[in-house]
Amino acid sequence: MGLLSEFVTLLSQPYLMLLMLGAVVLGLLIGILPGLGGSVALALLIPLTFSMGPDAAIVLLISAYGTVTYGGAITSILLNTPGEATAAATTFDGYPLAQQGKAGKAITVAVLASAIGGIFGFLVLYFMLPVARSLVLAFTYPDFFMLAIFGLTVIAVVTQGNAFRGIISALLGFMLAFIGTDPLMGSSRFTFGSYHLWDGLGLVPVIIGLFAITEAFQLYFQKTSIAGDFNHEIKTDFREGLKDFVHHRWLFVRSSLTGIFLGMIPGVGGAVASFMAYGSAVQTSKTPERFGKGAIEGVLAPEAANDAKEGGAMLPTLAFGIPGSAAMAVLIGGLIMHGLTPGPEMLTTNLNMTYFIIAVAIVSKVIALPISLLVGPRMAVVTKIPGTLMAPGIVAISFVGAYAVEGSFWDVIIAFLFGLIGIFMKRFGYSRIALIIALVLGGLVEASYHQTMAAFGWEAFFTRSISLTLLGLTVLSLLWPWLRKTRMFKRVLGGGHGAD
Repeated sequence: MGLLSEFVTLLSQPYLMLLMLGAVVLGLLIGILPGLGGSVALALLIPLTFSMGPDAAIVLLISAYGTVTYGGAITSILLNTPGEATAAATTFDGYPLAQQGKAGKAITVAVLASAIGGIFGFLVLYFMLPVARSLVLAFTYPDFFMLAIFGLTVIAVVTQGNAFRGIISALLGFMLAFIGTDPLMGSSRFTFGSYHLWDGLGLVPVIIGLFAITEAFQLYFQKTSIAGDFNHEIKTDFREGLKDFVHHRWLFVRSSLTGIFLGMIPGVGGAVASFMAYGSAVQTSKTPERFGKGAIEGVLAPEAANDAKEGGAMLPTLAFGIPGSAAMAVLIGGLIMHGLTPGPEMLTTNLNMTYFIIAVAIVSKVIALPISLLVGPRMAVVTKIPGTLMAPGIVAISFVGAYAVEGSFWDVIIAFLFGLIGIFMKRFGYSRIALIIALVLGGLVEASYHQTMAAFGWEAFFTRSISLTLLGLTVLSLLWPWLRKTRMFKRVLGGGHGAD
């Protein structure tokens, strides 16, 4: 009854609903601007809440934050420019769909997956609050290591047909992940004397360079639009997108659960959840060769996981005051400023406020859905603008996005350099996707390995039940393509005997 009463409290106050509507639109606009992700949106809006009460502040912050991912999906699909690292996986198939004139459908599926995945994530959060402690504390260093290794199996799938160059790309991604400060000794590595590299390479500038700037250069020199020679009218048909969403409903459920589960683990991050969901979609598909070339599942899976993870990330944030992501860390600051201290009190004396947060998150997703469906697909018209006009704009937006992440001109240089690297990788058939996956997971692999060896020893990798389960899933995912072919071969062989 607690959650239902908070729904009534929220919906019965016109001021809060109007504030939510404005926050949703603001969050959508912030998401469309590359580099201004959820944590930036919260940081920008917290000062506006100084004179507000706790209820109004929560409505403004949660509503704007929850809509940022919608805008990020739109730019990922239309311009190959992710709003933040968590939207990177959406570019893999979203942009190829835009090149095929299917941007409207891709955005519709992305928005549906984001909205419904987010609602699903917060409903699961509500039911999991009573058992929060045991779930959050179940994972430790060796489990993180095995989780990262499991995620790396995605590389084996996405580089089918060119495994050698895929491995080279992944190794390059690992090398880049090790730039910065050694997690064991604290010394600098591969920084070449530049203090700009002490914290490593920023993921967003690298992604913007490899994908957005690379494609912008190609658009300019080929003198074509994003949609290329696609001369038909670009559809924004909601029914077509809804049909695809319903058709892949079980992939949506699986991806959402992946996002929720990984969101609960502090420090793993939304980018890992998106890539995990994407890899799972590839590995379980009957036609994995379509991925990276415009598979709608490649948009649905990461977007569902990306929004569902917020419900999972909110669990350790509210229950223990442990931020599940960078944005949750900023949110903790906003809550404390209004007299709400995340921790056990949020599950006891302030339980109604926890329910209010969940109610705000769910209602804001519902409101954001029609707004995003109305605005997003109609923006697909940009895919028909000539490349000579679009390319400079994409490069300019990309540089602004790269700069906005940390306010550093160095990130602009990084984005430009990786734009040039991306041109050569694309020309000679090296996998940019494999590089990014290795870059995302490389830091987690190294840090969790050193932490495990220091705290438990190597035996922990094989004695903990969670680690062993993840190891089994890793082996299974690597063998799965072969097992599937073997089963299909036996089925065909059996059919042949039947015919005789």
